[in-house]
Amino acid sequence: MRKRSLALCRRVSGFLVLLGAALPCSPLRAAHPLITEDTGTLGAGRFQLELANEHTSSRQGGFEQYTVLTNTLLTYGLTASTDVILSLPYLRLGASSGSGKPGADGFADSGLDVKWRFYEEGRLSMAVKPGVTFPTGDEGRGLGTGKYTWSLYTVASYNPAPWTFHLHLGHLHHNNTFNERVNIWHASAAVAREMSDALRLILDTGIDTNTDTAARSHPAFMIAGLIWTPGKDMDLDLGYKLVSDDRTRSRSLLAGLTLRW
Repeated sequence: MRKRSLALCRRVSGFLVLLGAALPCSPLRAAHPLITEDTGTLGAGRFQLELANEHTSSRQGGFEQYTVLTNTLLTYGLTASTDVILSLPYLRLGASSGSGKPGADGFADSGLDVKWRFYEEGRLSMAVKPGVTFPTGDEGRGLGTGKYTWSLYTVASYNPAPWTFHLHLGHLHHNNTFNERVNIWHASAAVAREMSDALRLILDTGIDTNTDTAARSHPAFMIAGLIWTPGKDMDLDLGYKLVSDDRTRSRSLLAGLTLRW
């Protein structure tokens, strides 16, 4: 039972770290609480600070696991079409209901990404986003993978206002010390609808390869939420996320604050 609970803890924490990608804001963007990336960049010399919080309850085999992921992302506009993103996630794992093991908390694996928008014509734009994570989290407590990982994603955005559509495809090389699957593929799509100059409604859905080699299905997710922009350099957002595969069901409440200068 203890091994089963620990495996669940590792799966949940690994999946949350995988989904903790940076989502910078711009006129064409899919911002937090979305997982799907966008092609927008800040502009040369601009900064962005994003504080994103995710409260998750996951159930597997009749046992409940609670986690809180708080991600701090700092983005710098290197050029008009290139951003550099640093992410520093903090993970709180609740006590295991299966073994009675106390929870753990601490910094998870940090990340560094570069996003380059290489094509822009009319309403259509495309970008690539390579990234790497560093084993700064304590893998023995379920807070990291224990190894460096790398990823490469492609993104397309289409903006027939007041709608915006995003397509996000890519691969994560999930090096780890848990004998989990290494090659993780991601596919997702999102749509945003401007209700006013300050309010957008968003919907996001996608699927990732399951890190559990024994699983018969892959985790699919759906997110619904809204983004309120009270000023041109500030966003506030709320969202609700559902994730499901053949063994695990989870639901999350999402909230974030984004500042640009």
